[in-house]
Formats: sequence, structure tokens, C-alpha cells
Amino acid sequence: MYSELVKKIKENVDFKSGIFQSDDSPNRIINVKWKHNVNFLVDVFNGRLWYYITRNSEQIFYTYTAKKCDNELFQSIQHLVNDIENGRFNSKKTHSEKIMEIINDRQLVSYMNKTKWCEFVHAMDEEMSIAPPFDLKNLSEDDHFELYERFYDRECFNNYDFKSIEWVKVKPKFHESIYRGMLIPDEKIYYDVTEEFIRLMKKYSIPFEYNETDEIYIIYGYKKAVS
Repeated sequence: MYSELVKKIKENVDFKSGIFQSDDSPNRIINVKWKHNVNFLVDVFNGRLWYYITRNSEQIFYTYTAKKCDNELFQSIQHLVNDIENGRFNSKKTHSEKIMEIINDRQLVSYMNKTKWCEFVHAMDEEMSIAPPFDLKNLSEDDHFELYERFYDRECFNNYDFKSIEWVKVKPKFHESIYRGMLIPDEKIYYDVTEEFIRLMKKYSIPFEYNETDEIYIIYGYKKAVS
């Protein structure tokens, strides 16, 4: 389907020592590999070309887009290829490497894994009678502002990047405010789904701690190692 497009790119871009790879990924039209596990990829999606660089199968640089296959595109790709050839991305850290660096520097121990986080999200989103608000902190965050969400979808729950979650705080006791008008105070509806929450945490063997002062339950992705 995209053979002519691939042909044009190959004719106008010198991929130098890069080796073309077979690739069954949906919408992938070009996959070129260099040493140090650096790849240049081109995908076609929604009528656009999307091209980017990965190392160890993780994206390590910006995503570029183009509507047309023209000289501007060829020049942009050639510039990136030249950078790859010159070793610019050989030691650029991947997301996973940055996470491991933080874990080692702070001497943290993992308490959750991808399976457990998936079970947690499923339990909150699918099995709770009403989803309780949660707050989430990433390992890479220096400052944190309490922003309690009610949706456990990809957009709100850290884009499902589970390995970078330091902790999640859940409020099973909460209220909703319903606007009744400018001259009437908002109506508050109170909920307490604590028993339901604890039952599901035990069902999936998800470790948690309780903060009595704030009435919140904390699920740690990582904690400081105890010496």
C-alpha cells in the first residue's frame, strides 16, 4: 500500500550504515537499525507521516510529523540520520534507564509491578460501586500538588506508565458537590466505600498503608529500602 512512499524516501535519503528491518507493527513503513540498538522509525497514521528515534525499543527523541513526502521531509529525515550515524543517540538515556537511576540513587524498593497496577486500575474502574478519588506521584516529580482525580483511564492515571509511579493515595471517604444555583449552597453528597476498597485490595493482594489523619490509603510503587 505504501511501497511508492517507501521507495521515494529510500531514493532521497542516505541511511548510511543503517540496516533496514522487517517490521510487522501496524502502520509502520520504515524501520532502520544502527549499532547501540538505535532505530529510526516511520509510521503512517491519520494521513500523516510520524517519524522518531528509539533506543532499546524506547523513544528517546521528539516525534516529527509531515503531511507530504517532499524535499522538506527528506532533509529533516537526513538530518536525523546524520545525527544517528555520528553517535548522537548512542548513550542517550531511555525512560526505563532514567527510572532505574532514580531508584538506585534513592535506594528504593519496588512494591508493585505492572500486573498489580493493572489489577488495581481494573478494581477501581470496574469493580467499585463508585470510583474513589486518587492522587498520584511520579518518581521524577520534585514538587507535588494534590490533585485528586476520579477517573482511572489512561489520560488521568499516568498514561498507564506504571513503572514510574512512586505512590497512589486513595480517598474512599469523599463527597461530591452539586451546583444548585447562585443563591443556594451547593448540595454535598457523601460517600464511604472503605469496606469495598479494602475487600478489593485483599482480593488482588495489593499492599497498602492507612493514614489515619488524612483518612487515605496509600499504595506504594516504591519505598525507601529499610537498612
